[in-house]
Amino acid sequence: MRAADIQQRDGFWFARLTPSAGKMKTRKARTIPLHEHLIEQGFIEFVRKADGAPLFYEPNERPEKRVEARPRQNQAERMRSQVGMWVRSLGVNDPEISPNHAWRHTFKTIAARVGIDERYSDAITGHVPPTTGRKYTTPTPEDLAEAIKKFPRYKLD
Repeated sequence: MRAADIQQRDGFWFARLTPSAGKMKTRKARTIPLHEHLIEQGFIEFVRKADGAPLFYEPNERPEKRVEARPRQNQAERMRSQVGMWVRSLGVNDPEISPNHAWRHTFKTIAARVGIDERYSDAITGHVPPTTGRKYTTPTPEDLAEAIKKFPRYKLD
């Protein structure tokens, strides 16, 4: 994720996820709302300090020496595990949550539990609508921002 991909519209903060910023399971760009709890923790200040650059690694880092048994990875891919450690350091320590693998599944489970319409959770996670008719009712990013307000805050230690 790059700082340049964080934007504010109509009083809401969003992340514009695009394949040009890094690997995406769906390979389709989408705009997702940022939860108010993330904003309150200083995420926007963190974004501003990055001045448009990647958020979780220094773009001018020298590549590490390649280990023959390991395929070559770009900086974003190498930092993926460090993002997971960062999330854990914030107090998200539920052993049922794997930060870099199961976030979409965890989000969908909790979203359903708190009554977020499945159309909205599908749009946030990038899941394809199950029917052709549902494709005609694609929620706007502002709709998603309202829906994400239902999502509970993580208890931080």
